[in-house]
Amino acid sequence: MNHERVPTAQESKEASNIEKERGFDIEFYVTDHSPDNPDTGSPEKLRELYTDIKRDGVQSVRYDWHWRNVEPEAGKYSDEHLERYKAAKEIMQEVGLEAPTIILSNPPKWAVELYKTDKGKFYEEFRKYAEQVRNSLAQAGGEKISKIQILNELNNKVYTPVETADLPRMCEIAREVFREYNPDAKLMATLLASNTTKLVGTPIEQYLPEFKKVKDNFDIIAVDYYPGTWHLDIKNPKSWSPKEIFKNMVKQMGLLRSVFEEISAWGKEYELGEVGLPTKLPWGGEKSQRYFYDAFFRAYKQMMVDFRSRGKKLPSRVGFYQAIDEPPRSILSRVLRATTPFPEHDFGVRKSSGRRKFVLQGSPRLPKDERTRAQSRLSKIISYLRAPMKKEII
Repeated sequence: MNHERVPTAQESKEASNIEKERGFDIEFYVTDHSPDNPDTGSPEKLRELYTDIKRDGVQSVRYDWHWRNVEPEAGKYSDEHLERYKAAKEIMQEVGLEAPTIILSNPPKWAVELYKTDKGKFYEEFRKYAEQVRNSLAQAGGEKISKIQILNELNNKVYTPVETADLPRMCEIAREVFREYNPDAKLMATLLASNTTKLVGTPIEQYLPEFKKVKDNFDIIAVDYYPGTWHLDIKNPKSWSPKEIFKNMVKQMGLLRSVFEEISAWGKEYELGEVGLPTKLPWGGEKSQRYFYDAFFRAYKQMMVDFRSRGKKLPSRVGFYQAIDEPPRSILSRVLRATTPFPEHDFGVRKSSGRRKFVLQGSPRLPKDERTRAQSRLSKIISYLRAPMKKEII
């Protein structure tokens, strides 16, 4: 005789509601620049870092194959960088991460000058560079790369000194180069959403109509989002306090929501490509970074719930910025790091030593030893974002 307990009416109703709500199918990755340099990109350090990344439930890594590093001088390729980028991909697979997203980024100065004077020759050189990357990936073996990002933040002219109208030709070349390696590879575009964009390029609200003309050359559109102070109410002095500015900044989703509303209507795959907060002053350190992740992703999930209720296409992936702090490489970068929020040396969720910051630790109420071994806040956030809304687990 079967003596299994029959669920009560209330339990059946709750189970039915959860089934109706269902969870969210989201993939998670993190940006890492460690392979760029021999000290941070040694096999030992990469193996340690990528093993630790997997611990929190992050599935893959996004990293650059910088053109300026691969080919610093025209026709002279850096075997050192190619080998290190290749080794990084091999180690990711070794530790159980999925195939990474690679970025064909940062043309060297000679290529930028060539673009200004002879676009046809520039395209030829881009093809040769892409072929070098493809050949190295083929040598790495293992799971094939399926996501290839073309340049970086297309509305940010610091990273993308190429006109929007010329992107289709670059996409065409990339597809031709990688077709034999993986005919199913998808091309990704990234756009920057931040109130600082007007200082380095075109604000995303103005850029979207321009990009829409070339969007079908890409398979995936990613938005790199960095909260800012565009929402500050200058008429309300109470909102000027640093504490209030910070709280409102991290919870304000207006810009990201409006951008996602537009892109979701295009019928293409799209995602949150980068989001993060540095742990240096004036942002408030590791506790503020942890608070940011909590507040931002609660608001982000509410946005996804709203999108789904209205039948809108949902973002497929979330990218964190970034895996580990980058040590400054020049006197200027050291000075800027000490006096400004820039450059981006402190966005990591780990210190450059590898120490896991507060967002990768358990409850602050636990003793330090227990806290560092406990399930991390980031891991709980990942579970929360995937779960039905009734499962408030963070």
